[in-house]
Amino acid sequence: MTPIPRTLLFLLSAICSTVPVVAGGNFVLSTSGSGRATAYLESPKIATFEGRTHVAWLDSTAEGFRIRIRTLDTKTGEWSPAVTVGEAEDNHGGPALVVDREGYLHIVFYSHHHPFRYRRSLRPNDASEWTPYEEFGTNLTYPSMVVAKDGSLVLAARRSYDDAPWELEMWRKPPGESWSRQGAVLRSRHTGYAQFAGSLAWGPDHTTLHLGTRIYETLADEQQSPLTTVGYLKSEDGGWHWTHADGIPVTLPATAESVDVIASGRGRESRILNAGSIGVAPDGTPFVPYSVRCDDASEAWLATPAGNGKWRHLHLNPFLPDTFRDWALFMHGGLAFGASGQPMLVATLMRLKPETVDWGEPTTEVVCFRSEDGGLSFTAEVLDHPDPLTPRWMPNIERPTGFNQMPPNPAFIYTDGSRGTSLSDVLSNRVIYHSDAGQGSATRAAGPAGSGR
Repeated sequence: MTPIPRTLLFLLSAICSTVPVVAGGNFVLSTSGSGRATAYLESPKIATFEGRTHVAWLDSTAEGFRIRIRTLDTKTGEWSPAVTVGEAEDNHGGPALVVDREGYLHIVFYSHHHPFRYRRSLRPNDASEWTPYEEFGTNLTYPSMVVAKDGSLVLAARRSYDDAPWELEMWRKPPGESWSRQGAVLRSRHTGYAQFAGSLAWGPDHTTLHLGTRIYETLADEQQSPLTTVGYLKSEDGGWHWTHADGIPVTLPATAESVDVIASGRGRESRILNAGSIGVAPDGTPFVPYSVRCDDASEAWLATPAGNGKWRHLHLNPFLPDTFRDWALFMHGGLAFGASGQPMLVATLMRLKPETVDWGEPTTEVVCFRSEDGGLSFTAEVLDHPDPLTPRWMPNIERPTGFNQMPPNPAFIYTDGSRGTSLSDVLSNRVIYHSDAGQGSATRAAGPAGSGR
């Protein structure tokens, strides 16, 4: 079958606003996506509950940045119109979305070095109306959120300071109460810019909480020589106390030296690391995906504990299709286990040149890895025909956040379009939902799509 040209798909989705294009398992959620529409990997944006899948992302409009959400009825295949949940400070203010035991949706958004805004849906399993927003925190960015057994919302986010090392803070909101700061779980060793990419995932007991992180640190006088560390911690009491993989306690806030160090590098050595969102197997084994860039190449790996403080590292590049084997593979994505018990991983690959920026590089494509043996081996599929001019990137996969009901194969969203040139660019990127269920069986919509540092 001859593929439909991407230019034709774009025109059709713009003209037929009530029937967005579906092709190859893809559904067009929006054609107003921002330059970070589906970022960032630590923030869950898909929640499935009792026959409905809710998907949130960040649009850009002439009036400003807007948090949108749409709902898929998994029985009829119909999508709701886009609902605007709130505003964002800039293209870094995208949402983190979870669902609780009763089906109420909870969303955190807005901030880039500001307080977060939090809202809850007025009705269970219904994204059409929301409570007034509540603000909390100081200078927070990049929310990762899960729901504990008792219904408490547990959140990790970066805290920035003017004259102190930046941290990854933990926050908690028990049912019916306000948000309160729990403390810092990670801290940079330096006072320059830092980022943590701290993703959270529950173990099968819904008590053990796993934290995967990529600690990006800079020295104040050496901004071009970042220190990058991929690390791991776990908490067996739902996020109050933290240990290494082998159970040895960690003094908080932990650093790039005191976490379980999976890999590390320094920019001046042309060795920059990225980490995808963490996944946890049905037997409780954490899977930490990461990649290492060296000049004009990037290799990706999947790390699991081997005992005695050591980690096994599965090389992912050899699983790429032959025609993409020489492409650079980056862990700008994540891993999750579906109801099938098998892992699925999404990442990006690109044609990389020395000294070029890999974030939003035009040749970027989304690649999906699937396993049938619990993560010992994978098959990989590149989702679209390569386009050297427009990136398809920032995949964000549904992962277990507490009470969402995972499908056999997790769905994910990604951005089809440019990163822009600034934090405030108004762009018209496509926001794509991809599901293996019925090869993207959602063929109808009840209304139109949504009208750093």
